[in-house]
Amino acid sequence: MKLPSRAINMRYHNGYVSVLILPALAGLLMLLLGVVSQQHKLQQRWHLQSAADTMAHSAATIMAREFNLLAVLNRALIANQVAQAQLLGLSSWYRNLATATDRLALVSSWIPYLNVVTRHLANATRYVNTPLQTLLSAGLLLQRALVESLRIAQIMVRYSFAMIIPKTMAELAQLQNIPEHKWTLLHSPGLVQFPWLWWTFIPPQSAARDKDLLADLVRHSRDSFSQHRTYTWFNVGLIKAQKTGGTDLVVSQQGSWSWQSMDTVALHVRILFGREEIPWGNGVTHTDRRVTRLQPQRFGGSARKNPRTARWALTEQYSLGGMSTPSYFNREELEPAHWPSVIIQFDDVVAKAGIRFSRPHAVFPRRDKRKERANLFNALWEPELQSLTRPEKLIISQLREQQS
Repeated sequence: MKLPSRAINMRYHNGYVSVLILPALAGLLMLLLGVVSQQHKLQQRWHLQSAADTMAHSAATIMAREFNLLAVLNRALIANQVAQAQLLGLSSWYRNLATATDRLALVSSWIPYLNVVTRHLANATRYVNTPLQTLLSAGLLLQRALVESLRIAQIMVRYSFAMIIPKTMAELAQLQNIPEHKWTLLHSPGLVQFPWLWWTFIPPQSAARDKDLLADLVRHSRDSFSQHRTYTWFNVGLIKAQKTGGTDLVVSQQGSWSWQSMDTVALHVRILFGREEIPWGNGVTHTDRRVTRLQPQRFGGSARKNPRTARWALTEQYSLGGMSTPSYFNREELEPAHWPSVIIQFDDVVAKAGIRFSRPHAVFPRRDKRKERANLFNALWEPELQSLTRPEKLIISQLREQQS
């Protein structure tokens, strides 16, 4: 009779333990479901944050590309102006050579045999002069057309890139499978939507009203032929042949540009305690404005080294067409505090990216060893992810409260 009783007790205790374990199992199951759910939320949030970082960095990349492209076009504009100076310099240099050979033929006309050589040399230079000047004038016309093309290209870049960025953001959202999340692209610090401030961030500039910024860059970018064509042909003691020349950019009080070029050559004959200057060759060319004043430092020091010949040269000047004052896009205030950045926001995820100017000395060294300030004349802009500042966090939190 005791064996059945003990079996009943075992069944009773087993059922009691099962009842106690079931709530624990249910709790563990709920905890596991909570962990899985939380893991899914964290994974989804990580995916959204990664997508936001990618979109913000992509927007900054396009902004950096626009800056770099504008810098390349500004550089091309400077190179185009230097090319005009070279063509104008070639014109005045060859005119100087032509007049020098003519006077050489005139002086040596009474010397047998030599007069034949000098006459043929003068005829050859005179024969080449007309087609050469026509070719140089055509080259200047082409350069002016390129200036206009560069201006139009900058306008197209300026107004097309701002529309490319939102379109690219939408494509990235589609590729990352988050089209259902509504995103917003904001200008830092997050008050205005993109691209309303971007339109005016890089304003159009006219070289007539930029405090001679572009003019100074063009002057310093001239090659050695355009800057200074002054040297001594020969010096035999009593007689010295001095060659002078150069091409200068002239900016009027109204801001209009004009290129002027002068080349002279003179014989300086020593007589007693001084030298007598004999003009031998000269050539002066210009665009728009004639040469009216001769400062000592201009045209390679022509007025200082060959003063009489330079004055003679002013009486015979040649115009090679007109010239328009260039316009371009630039922003002078480009300190780190003014570097542009954008903020992308959707749901409770925020990402920020911007651009920065960097010229590593080890890769792109400067001759003067100085650190280069940010500018729109060197294509050295690059994107970077950035952290939100405290004011930006406060602004975004307030915007969220207003939206909710």
